Amino acid sequence: MSNIKLERFSGTHYEIGVQQGNAVKDLLHQIMEHILNFPEINLMKPRLMPTSIFMQLARNQATKTLKNDIFQYYPKQAERLLGIADGAGVDLSWIFFAQSMELLITISKFHIPTCTSIGFKKQLTEENETIIGKNFDYPKHFLPLQLTCNVKPKGAFQTLGCTMAPLAGMLDGMNEYGLTVTQNLAYTTDKPKYFAPNSLALQEMLETCRTTDEAVNFIIQAKRSGNYLLMIADSEDNIRTVEISNNYFSIREPIENKDINTNHYHTSEMQKHEIPHNAVFISDFPPGYHGKRIHESSEQRYNRAQELMSSKDKLNGNDVAAILRDHGKSNSPSNLTICQHDRYLSTLRSMIFYPKRKTIKILYGNPCQNEYQEFTFL
Repeated sequence: MSNIKLERFSGTHYEIGVQQGNAVKDLLHQIMEHILNFPEINLMKPRLMPTSIFMQLARNQATKTLKNDIFQYYPKQAERLLGIADGAGVDLSWIFFAQSMELLITISKFHIPTCTSIGFKKQLTEENETIIGKNFDYPKHFLPLQLTCNVKPKGAFQTLGCTMAPLAGMLDGMNEYGLTVTQNLAYTTDKPKYFAPNSLALQEMLETCRTTDEAVNFIIQAKRSGNYLLMIADSEDNIRTVEISNNYFSIREPIENKDINTNHYHTSEMQKHEIPHNAVFISDFPPGYHGKRIHESSEQRYNRAQELMSSKDKLNGNDVAAILRDHGKSNSPSNLTICQHDRYLSTLRSMIFYPKRKTIKILYGNPCQNEYQEFTFL
């Protein structure tokens, strides 16, 4: 992959949105032209319905579902969404439709086995500081949508991290105080009461919280939707995982100064709401997964991460990168390995966070094939 361009946005939330919209304008217009080539979208369209009618209905439904909750509970981020639409020169309904994709992935039958997050408290690192690692795994056709940005909102904390081009929210990132968050998908049976995407809650959290304690308190009270495992860390070596679904949560502490998240819950409270671990994919989507256990990849990646993280008394940043590049004992990359390779899914982005020094190393593509670039706050 080519070098990552760090986009810098500043001002009011609306002005930030306009700058973001301008920066990704060409890409958004390309997506609008080719959106039905995305298999997730194509699956939703009734076979005999004309494309133009389907997309208009889908955009209207996304706006109706999301708009009220976003404007009520996240008014600043709503202003950013307005700015993205204006900056990109697209109808606002397209932007709401893009936000709705986050919800579709988490509440639909698309049980995509994605993402590995690992965390080390300072006692386990040669640098004597917290290190968090994250592989973002997703369908391959989303790779061009990756966006790395440094955002300086007026009257709020500066943030640095990764999202996707049309989104106002944060997927994985930190703020100027070193507060860091990664999110991994999980799969439950409970239905949402609110329809604001979790990424908006994470962006708001980073803009307003300084510590892990503050962030955990924020997220468990947030009006949001989606099922996730959130690894939250701060510059004072406090790491916790918040296991959340649409309506429930549980907090998990590191074990032996290590934390691992893949895509299944570990607390008994959240396991009550989780898709059973013997559940299998019953459709042909994702391609090639029919008949496989939904949790198989998550469990194998978790066990392998646990093994690698326990291989040395102390690890450094290079060791963390090696874990994120791992292809298992047999060195055979697949959808079951931490560095994922699959005809539909792949690792699209890898990140290493240093909350104390407020620095992130990021690469796009598979970590086994690319080198990290370092980013920090101005």
